[in-house]
Amino acid sequence: MKVIVIEDNPDHFEIIEDAFASITEIQATIVRAETLLAGKERLSAEYFDICLCDLQLPDSAINQTVAWLSLQTNSLPMVILTSLNSIEIAQTLLNKGVQDYLSKDELTPQLLYKTCRYAIERFRHQQEVAGYNQDMQIFCASLSHDFNGHISRIMGVSKALKSDLIKRTDCTVDELKWFDYLDKSTTEIHNLVSDLQRYLSLGYTNQTFEKVSLKRVVDKVISSLKNATQISFEVKISNELVTIKGNMALLQVLFQNLIANSIKFNSRSPTIDISTKDIGNYVQVIIQDNGIGFDPVHAEKIFSPFNRLANGKKFAGSGLGLSIVKRIIEHHNGSIEAYSELAVGSKFTLTFKKD
Repeated sequence: MKVIVIEDNPDHFEIIEDAFASITEIQATIVRAETLLAGKERLSAEYFDICLCDLQLPDSAINQTVAWLSLQTNSLPMVILTSLNSIEIAQTLLNKGVQDYLSKDELTPQLLYKTCRYAIERFRHQQEVAGYNQDMQIFCASLSHDFNGHISRIMGVSKALKSDLIKRTDCTVDELKWFDYLDKSTTEIHNLVSDLQRYLSLGYTNQTFEKVSLKRVVDKVISSLKNATQISFEVKISNELVTIKGNMALLQVLFQNLIANSIKFNSRSPTIDISTKDIGNYVQVIIQDNGIGFDPVHAEKIFSPFNRLANGKKFAGSGLGLSIVKRIIEHHNGSIEAYSELAVGSKFTLTFKKD
């Protein structure tokens, strides 16, 4: 095992070196870098199995070292060397891709060996998952491209054929209906493929999470839907929508699907009420409509892919909308519950962790 230790304190480095020498299960070659710059240079020039890095270095304050560790793209596992008063920082770095941390005040050969072994194994697993995710993204993109390419050609031929026939002869009412049916069916298949790609891609793409204003998300969704649909609808927001930690694009898809469903699955003038409820470390967003509703016994079933309830089959759709919503909210470590009453409306309760 070849190890680089980025540590300026010679006493601490000696403790680590002696600990490695005491481990009988491995033979370790230890290389020391006294500054972050020296460590970066060695990492770019040589191969190492693992890197142990102190947080406070002579040429880098803790916040600078943390920033580098959060962004570093070296293809090796990183273990943080901490003092007891910086364990909280090290734990935060675990969410940034760092494999583990070691308290220098409690270091033993057994703990050092276990930590390094697990860090290397965990990093290998992360690399495998990253490769699988990349393959899934390529597959989804290829699937969408190939299907939509064929669909677009069918739509083009259908329109050209209809236009040519109308110029040469009078089409019957039934013939025009068949052309409309073909146009509608190909459009629905195109939407299905787009929804399927989105569903398969969720969880396999790297998403950036940041502070997101739910008010801004909902406002953008409402504006988009009003431009896209000819149906007049009303959205009432009863209290201030909060800011959470999430992905702006995914949250827009989530609210777009829920609000669009409230508009589509409705035999009246659609009215959607949106409110929030504070429950300690979490916030609930409640979306309630006056749509056709569904039998409450199907409250869990509606989140399954391709599920189409009997009372909603006369409405167009892929059957993937709510399963996409569920995957997005689970991607945000949240949850969703549904309640409904036939011919009265539906209520969806989204639970998010506060920022």
